[in-house]
Amino acid sequence: MTQPDVSAVIVTYNSAHVIEACLGALVVDSGTAIETGAAIDIEVIVYDNASSDETVAVVLECFPTVRVIRGAENLGFAKAVNKAASAARGHHIMLLNPDAVIDSVSVGVLRDAVPSTRGGVVAPMIEHSSGLVRVVSAGRMPTSWRMFTHYFGLSRLAEGREWLGGHYYLPSEDLESSPFEADWVTGACLMVDSETWRRMDGLSERWFMYAEDIEFCWRVGKAGGKVLVQPAATAQHLVGSSNSEQATHTNSAWVINLYDFYAADLARNRAQRVWWGIVVSSGLCLRACVFLIQSRVDRRNTLTHRASARQFLDHSRAVAERALKNVRIAA
Repeated sequence: MTQPDVSAVIVTYNSAHVIEACLGALVVDSGTAIETGAAIDIEVIVYDNASSDETVAVVLECFPTVRVIRGAENLGFAKAVNKAASAARGHHIMLLNPDAVIDSVSVGVLRDAVPSTRGGVVAPMIEHSSGLVRVVSAGRMPTSWRMFTHYFGLSRLAEGREWLGGHYYLPSEDLESSPFEADWVTGACLMVDSETWRRMDGLSERWFMYAEDIEFCWRVGKAGGKVLVQPAATAQHLVGSSNSEQATHTNSAWVINLYDFYAADLARNRAQRVWWGIVVSSGLCLRACVFLIQSRVDRRNTLTHRASARQFLDHSRAVAERALKNVRIAA
């Protein structure tokens, strides 16, 4: 049996509503590419985190060549990815969210770019189908300064001045024209050679989900690898739609885990950990205030703006409580 070029690892949880589009672009297009002589062979592994919907049935019925691993429980993202990747045979490993779509041409572009990362990570330019995301899914490490410039709007005034750049890169013609380096890229779609993946020991399993992609890129960078975004490869991502269940409360795990990563791996002392919490909590609160103002100005979308304001207030409170707890434990 020949070794595949790429092993695409997809973790599902109640993803029946999106998995067909994801696999349709990847599996069907890959098969067509092989038949027509294109040099790309993609092994697809779906690890299902004990879905209660028809996710597994959809995959088995519509995509019989896909390898499905059924988990007995919901392990979260990182643990499931690591289990699936341990079964991968490809020269390269590509993480792909079930609500992301990438075709074989872009997969080939990523594969060809991997050697230039010197044992690092390469990702496509992510396009968000909602049109509401106004940042690039890549950026700089979440230091307190980068978070400050992001949440207080200074990064949008940077105009090429790197010192004003925020945690996220902002869309620009320069970023869309040629490959560029970043400190991190989203785990929604990224590729790494299998040797580097094993050397890095996969994703950190300290979190159920969120922040593991930034932490992985940080370790890759520390080891001398580059994190590269290749705009010649594109993927579409419907943010937050890999799980069809509607949340009954605000999930602030993304910012709590980001704080934990900063506190454990980037901060040098307690003062920096406290300041980060103040900066990010204040910035999230400011975002909430902006949405409250919009709820009064844009009467047609008042309820939507108010809901967004409540979410940002919840995020602000969550990170403040986490930072305070961290400081108390340290004391």
